[in-house]
Amino acid sequence: MGEIGVVVNVCGFVDIFKAGISQQATVQRKEMADPFLGFELLLFRRFQQQPALWYEWRERLRRRADPDTSEDLEAACANDDSTLMTLESLEELGFGDIQQDLWFLSVMLHRRPKHLLEFVQEEIERERCKRFPKYGESLMMRYLNLHNFTVLSLDSMFKFGDDNRLPREIFRCQNVKYLSLKYNSLEYLPCDIGRLANLEYLALTNNKLSVWSLPYSLTFLTRLHTLYLDNNLLDALPGFLPFLPALETVHRHGNHNYFKSTFMWYHTDVNLRIIPVACEAQAYCKHESLQFWAAKAIIGSKLNFFQDPNIVPVLKDYISDIYRLFHICHHCNKACLSNTNGFKVITFKNPYLGNTCVPFQHWACSRECARAVEIPARLEQISAARELDLRYENYIKECIRKFSTCRSPRNMLSCAMSPDHGSCCGKGGDSPSKWSNTLNIPRKQRNRKRNKRLGPSVKSKCGCLIS
Repeated sequence: MGEIGVVVNVCGFVDIFKAGISQQATVQRKEMADPFLGFELLLFRRFQQQPALWYEWRERLRRRADPDTSEDLEAACANDDSTLMTLESLEELGFGDIQQDLWFLSVMLHRRPKHLLEFVQEEIERERCKRFPKYGESLMMRYLNLHNFTVLSLDSMFKFGDDNRLPREIFRCQNVKYLSLKYNSLEYLPCDIGRLANLEYLALTNNKLSVWSLPYSLTFLTRLHTLYLDNNLLDALPGFLPFLPALETVHRHGNHNYFKSTFMWYHTDVNLRIIPVACEAQAYCKHESLQFWAAKAIIGSKLNFFQDPNIVPVLKDYISDIYRLFHICHHCNKACLSNTNGFKVITFKNPYLGNTCVPFQHWACSRECARAVEIPARLEQISAARELDLRYENYIKECIRKFSTCRSPRNMLSCAMSPDHGSCCGKGGDSPSKWSNTLNIPRKQRNRKRNKRLGPSVKSKCGCLIS
């Protein structure tokens, strides 16, 4: 039996589930057939860091077809992956010269040669036609756009000590519906996650994410319905998660002794659930630019600036870069630098019932905003608790009513034996003395006499056996 965890339904329901039995993803199987994988990301990130390496292997792949024409390259791209790269062709490409730190290149040549050859052909054609790349269109971005991936399966990409920062290109794929970033030791999620307007499924299992490392831009994902936050460093859920309109379930078990540090806040006073957060002020060595203050105002507005056509792409990238410098008040439209004082607010979406208590953590810029967040949540919590109590009382009353109408087998037997209850079966019962006299008669003889006297046996409405 698998480990017991909790699935939080942010619409107001909490269910127990078995973590050992994973739920099926809502993404169609046909979309899962051709995902963008981790070794592809590592390969193109290395190509972008070392352009000379890319040009070297592009030339090798071009010569693999014909040094003078690309017709054979087009024919090679039309072949199946299984026959595209034979052992001889890999030796011709210098496969044996690939260093160990380029293992992802070896995997790419074995598993995705067709994708790579198609991209080489596209790049050669682009340079021949002198098509210059657009703003933000990197090598990886062109590869992603060429194959139009809808599934990004990027689990377990990094080893200990690797640079595990996620490239911005993967968040510019507008058609992505499924994104998995499990087992990557991520300490924060980039603000660019809000660009994925069509994202429906997000898996962040087994990372190092805390409440503050999940950006407010997650609220821009209006189609997200499943979120995995298993085995991270969360002691509560971010307070903005209920604002996601399509979110149905949040998987959250195995989170750093989950909720043990927040149980103490459940039955305390309102003011004790508002916790001041003191920070050491840091002096800036220069005055911030007008661009900085404009970006601060946009962040505080909580609007989806990625979808705003009035904001130029350069400013969008700048906002994404400085987004982590701010805390956003969950009540008013204000963004404050993370090194300024504020208030942490603990609220509970649902009342405590067994182990299904669901705390949410908010940030407020002032005590007034903190109370404006906590008091309505407390009133909603009390109302929900009373409703649960009423439902439980009604359930107990219904159980008692049903139990009172039922009789145990012993009561049924006494009903059949007692002369007072004989009328309920439609037949008169034997007297106690007569019944006791029959105990000395052998069973077979006694049954023959009873069947002869009472006829065939039937059951009454009360459950008594009538012969």
